[in-house]
Amino acid sequence: RLQCRRIILGNPLIAVTMLKHDMNAGLFVPVEVLVRGIEGGGCEVGYVVPSSLIVGSSKLDEGSDSNRKGELKKAAEMLDRKLKALCRWI
Repeated sequence: RLQCRRIILGNPLIAVTMLKHDMNAGLFVPVEVLVRGIEGGGCEVGYVVPSSLIVGSSKLDEGSDSNRKGELKKAAEMLDRKLKALCRWI
């Protein structure tokens, strides 16, 4: 019988690096990961790349808020890298 687990994980210190630029980022942190058992052993890990949700849904515009949006994007991409490293470790 194959197993599947949805895991919600996050670190408030990482979240605040995005929330200080746009509170709407709180809709997507903490992140969710789906870990599925596969036949023959092992597992698959699935997740949505956080920056695609966080930056894509931001209400910051490119004009007056362009610096804040750039900082938000950098922080979200750092989260992408951390999540990718974690999933490789699993």
